[in-house]
Amino acid sequence: MFTDTITKDVFIDDLTVAGSAFGSTADGEAVFVNARIVEAVKIKAGDYIKAIVIPNYEDKRHRVQWRAVRAEVTGSAFEDISAEPEEEKPAVSRDVQVVGLLEEFGPLRTATLARLMNTNSGEIGTLCHGLYAQGKIALADVYSGPGNKRASHRVWAVDINEFDVDPFDVEE
Repeated sequence: MFTDTITKDVFIDDLTVAGSAFGSTADGEAVFVNARIVEAVKIKAGDYIKAIVIPNYEDKRHRVQWRAVRAEVTGSAFEDISAEPEEEKPAVSRDVQVVGLLEEFGPLRTATLARLMNTNSGEIGTLCHGLYAQGKIALADVYSGPGNKRASHRVWAVDINEFDVDPFDVEE
């Protein structure tokens, strides 16, 4: 099938809105995993995979050196490694979770919030629109090109000033 295959251990950094994944090797090489493989193997962000890779398409190789042709999940960075069960914590509302994540990490895309909250983007989008309508969070639409009629990403933040970080505004 493929003559130049190599097996690499890969950490999955990010899942795209289209369902594909990007990861990196211990040497810092980027690896693309298409949506078909992600779905078939049930790959999630934070997973460690063993991937059979081939060199990526020539026009994409400068950014992402490899693309996976097969993969298997070998572990996850989020596996519970503690032997003792956690104390049950009181449930935190989804509204409070969203605001907490935005306060902790700064502006985040809908898909990233959904992944962090282990739910789907539609549910988080609806929740964020509600918080925005109540004036509790800010919204920015990001367009990938000037001809786009719809935003490519929705980005949420606790405050509109979060979208404009001044690198010269250093607190002493």
